[in-house]
Amino acid sequence: MKHWLMTMAGWVLGACAMLGGTAHADDGAALTLNVGGQSRTLSREALLHDPHLRDVTVEDQNLKRRLTFKALPVTELFRGQSISPDASTTTAASDGYVSHLPTRLLLADRADGPRAWLAVEDPAAPWPTLKGQGIGPFRLIWTAPPAKASLVNESLWTYSIVRIDIAALPGERFAAIRPAAGQPADGPVMRGFATFQRVCFSCHTLNRAGDATLGPDLNVPYSPVEYLGDEKLRHLIRDPQSLRWWPNARMSAIDEKTLSNAQLNDLLAYFHHMAQHKAAAQ
Repeated sequence: MKHWLMTMAGWVLGACAMLGGTAHADDGAALTLNVGGQSRTLSREALLHDPHLRDVTVEDQNLKRRLTFKALPVTELFRGQSISPDASTTTAASDGYVSHLPTRLLLADRADGPRAWLAVEDPAAPWPTLKGQGIGPFRLIWTAPPAKASLVNESLWTYSIVRIDIAALPGERFAAIRPAAGQPADGPVMRGFATFQRVCFSCHTLNRAGDATLGPDLNVPYSPVEYLGDEKLRHLIRDPQSLRWWPNARMSAIDEKTLSNAQLNDLLAYFHHMAQHKAAAQ
């Protein structure tokens, strides 16, 4: 009798293990890739068995420590596809965060420069959380020689990714965010426009144009330079909690490594310019 009970227990445990394994293998997690209107979806299970997957150790810019991930080169995701290095790449996260990345950097494939990797979370070995929140199952991590590490700031370490889109530049896709014609190409407004796309467009729309849904629109009905003024807006950008505090705030402080003081001045010039070019009321 005892032997029979032990045998049954073994069968039950084995069945549970098989069911657990099946759940991990088909948990529904998937990454969608869109290039020029052509879309394909890759499951987590398929990516975990991709022959290019390997252990990659990085100094994690989000978690602020040295970690090793299962990852594959981003270049392998798009190998064989015709992609202009001047195209615009966005990553969309499960919480609505949209990050704009330079395609030329994302698809760089040189040993002497930064290299982007898609890290894939193994359900059997979950990643550490960030401020209590999960950051999987897909994220971008980066390797770079020490001399080139400054080319990749924290904003490029995007996580909880559900989609990667490669399309026309934001200024081409969304006419409403473009400055009025006639601005000098190397002037503060156009420099600020480039900074806005890199730093702000991940969370905010402007003139109701853009993909992001996390933050308020930055021009309608009012521009932040109109209701905050330049100095308070500077404080908000550098340390959001210093101006308005709440426990569940989503906006992170933007330091001088990501946004220099000169670039911040250009960004304000762009906001002042766009405040004179608002989208029509709806």
